[in-house]
Amino acid sequence: MALKYLRDNLKSLTWILWGVVAVFIMLIFFEWGGVNDRQMGIQDVAATVGDEEISYSEFQQQYRGLEDRYRQTFGAQFDRDMAKQFNLPIQALDQLINRRIMLMEARNIGLRATDEELRDAILEYPAFQDENGQFIGKDRYEQLLRSNRLTVSEFEDSLRQEVLLGKLNSILAQTAYISDSELESSYREEAERAQVRFVQLPATQFATEGAASQDDLESHFAEHQMDYELPERRVVDYLLADTVQLRREIEIPEEEIVAYYESQAEEFTREEQVRARHILLRVTPDRPAEQAEQELATIRTRIEAGEDFAELAKELSDDEDTAERGGNLGFFGRNRMVKAFEDAAFGAAVGDLVGPVKTDFGYHLIDVMAQREGGLQPFDQVKAVVRSRLVAERVQEIAESKIRNIAQRIETEQLTSAEQLAELANEEGLEVKTTEPFGPSDNVVGVGRAPDFNTAAFELTLDGISEPVKLPRGWAILRLKEIEAPRLPELSEVEGQVRQAVEDKNRKAAAIAKLAEMRTAIEGGGSFEDLAAEQGLELQDSGEFGRYGTITGLGSNRDVIDAALELEAGQLGGPVESTLGAVLFEVAERKTFEAEEFESEKASIRSGQESERLNQLIASLIELRRRDLTPKYDAQVLANFDIEPPDA
Repeated sequence: MALKYLRDNLKSLTWILWGVVAVFIMLIFFEWGGVNDRQMGIQDVAATVGDEEISYSEFQQQYRGLEDRYRQTFGAQFDRDMAKQFNLPIQALDQLINRRIMLMEARNIGLRATDEELRDAILEYPAFQDENGQFIGKDRYEQLLRSNRLTVSEFEDSLRQEVLLGKLNSILAQTAYISDSELESSYREEAERAQVRFVQLPATQFATEGAASQDDLESHFAEHQMDYELPERRVVDYLLADTVQLRREIEIPEEEIVAYYESQAEEFTREEQVRARHILLRVTPDRPAEQAEQELATIRTRIEAGEDFAELAKELSDDEDTAERGGNLGFFGRNRMVKAFEDAAFGAAVGDLVGPVKTDFGYHLIDVMAQREGGLQPFDQVKAVVRSRLVAERVQEIAESKIRNIAQRIETEQLTSAEQLAELANEEGLEVKTTEPFGPSDNVVGVGRAPDFNTAAFELTLDGISEPVKLPRGWAILRLKEIEAPRLPELSEVEGQVRQAVEDKNRKAAAIAKLAEMRTAIEGGGSFEDLAAEQGLELQDSGEFGRYGTITGLGSNRDVIDAALELEAGQLGGPVESTLGAVLFEVAERKTFEAEEFESEKASIRSGQESERLNQLIASLIELRRRDLTPKYDAQVLANFDIEPPDA
């Protein structure tokens, strides 16, 4: 039942090849490091997926795990700049979001992880087995979890999720099967490769030889007339309530602006904020509290003597999250930091150096950089903003009201003619405009890009009147005036296009003829290199390509690629047309499909391709669900890492 559900719901998915999505990630044992921002007042929710929340502690755990893996990969090269370059915060959030989506999917199709399955999963962990492979016992099991700062319920909930995701993975894997014929076709496409060296002769060198006679135009047009078919186009009369015009007529009384300001006071109230940077020294077994306090006092003396705060923060601060930013915490309001830190920062003046300040994290030295007063912003500062907002709201209301009133009169009085519509518009102080002919996706002159306008026009019957349509610059009512049916044009209507096509064809034919002469000379014993140089042409190396690859300078030229894969090394191909003119090439290297090699590697190839297909399937499923669930990143979390909110 679950497999049928997934197959039915995945039929319409577009395969999105954005790599292997790390879905099944769970860091069971984890060492906390750096400042615990959650304890310092950061919001508890790092992201939301539909109605579900991802906690800040989950995010921090995932982020630290990513940092550890990158640090293991890059060693001493890995630093905070590299972490920002790799966008680790978004990576961590996306991995958690994707995991949550897959868990939701598993539950939606009725999958569950039973207690027996959870028990079996626990027993399979080597960490919970003694030297004989037996379970270490309940007491040692719980002690091991506690030593890694995990409760039994936390660990088992996470492990139960892994079991659930494993079940979903198994179901999806059944849809990723690859048949023998698919496997061979895929392997053949990869195995059959070629490399050529080629010259390309631009058609522009034959500009004087490509002139088209009238006979040429008529002959080409007769043969290709269907290529120039004109699509259906429409002409409409439309009545527009233009917000740009209406805006000039609107005046907002001063008392109304004041009333809005007073009624929306919260909107214009700003909380008191302070901007600060700090240097943190932790208390550790190797650095007792007295030593940490003394060291920080020494750092303060160095700063007061003229040393740079930011440089010392980078060198000495134990707060990894802010050290690379010179200790900068940005602006923050009250109730965002622990009380001792907050009291010190808000109690100081700009430019004050405060500390050592003791908190649960250690000792802080705080530099207060700026302050923002809290409270209601003065009316004069926001008056223009309020007026602009009220005008924007009012003009939309007026435009929509005018058009809907007109629509009501049209329906009540059965008005259908252009004259009646013009008279009605005149009464309302508007005017009727008429478009040029336009197609379903054309930009309409005077209207611009407005898909709703085009859609309404192409839904009408002749003389039909549309419902009110919202446009970028107001509201409109459309009347279909004329329908131009699709038709084959006269040569005179498309002569410019036909002439261009004929002249391009003639010039490419001349280029092909010239390269044919070169091929004859090569086959007669001439040197490809010397003959190319004589013509002033560059002999280029394609690099290796396959059946569906591309060639630098030629793109995906099917004539060259298909021909090269049918020839042997040393053979000539062409000349054939290219985008710019004509191409002559010689096969430099060829790799062919080897049946015995394929048979010997079939099992390994199948495993790899089925794994890749499974990853694509998972990626597509996640992408589809993300569109429906619209994940959101917490703004405060992103601000802490000084990054702009990305598109979810």
